[in-house]
Amino acid sequence: MNHIDSHYVSAIFRYFKELAIKFKNNTWLIFLDDKHHCKIREPGHPVAAIECEKQVVITTHKIFTVSDHNFTKCSLIPSITMICNILNNIEGSFYQGQVNIGLKDATFQASSLLRHMTELYDILIHIEKHHPFLMLYTDGGPDHRNTFLRIQLSLIVMFVALDLNYLVAESVHLVDDSITMEDTSQKKVADKVSVLINDSIPYPYTDK
Repeated sequence: MNHIDSHYVSAIFRYFKELAIKFKNNTWLIFLDDKHHCKIREPGHPVAAIECEKQVVITTHKIFTVSDHNFTKCSLIPSITMICNILNNIEGSFYQGQVNIGLKDATFQASSLLRHMTELYDILIHIEKHHPFLMLYTDGGPDHRNTFLRIQLSLIVMFVALDLNYLVAESVHLVDDSITMEDTSQKKVADKVSVLINDSIPYPYTDK
């Protein structure tokens, strides 16, 4: 059964795409998202790639000598920035464009919209054609929620730095977790792109 708010999520995403199509020759359409932390284990010290309180299958008479991955000293945060190829028709697929993947140290490079905007600025200034319109679509997490003052200030800085005429920042923030996955996952384009990272990093840890 669909949640009562799922219609509004779909409608807003449709309006968002329609606006991008209308001004496609002057618009950057950007999808942003951060993937879950990727744990970094110590050399020669294995780490269990499981969540807390989950069971691990091992062979008989073998000692389980790995650490809980929640106690690693550091981790990486992969960030996805997708510059979408805007189509002429809303019925087409928006899951195409230039994908940029960056890695941040979770300890010294905490995720924030100001950091996201700095990374995005570095990407956009190297694109040959400049656009006066910028449209951002995010998952509405704490570092993207438009109701926060620090988020609004970061967007204003981006507006001034790129000398924009128009900026739209849409975030899908849902108070009810019951509609997060089923009803909005298909609206989060950057989440679909993160499947590539899931294939390349099959477990939530890596080596130094």
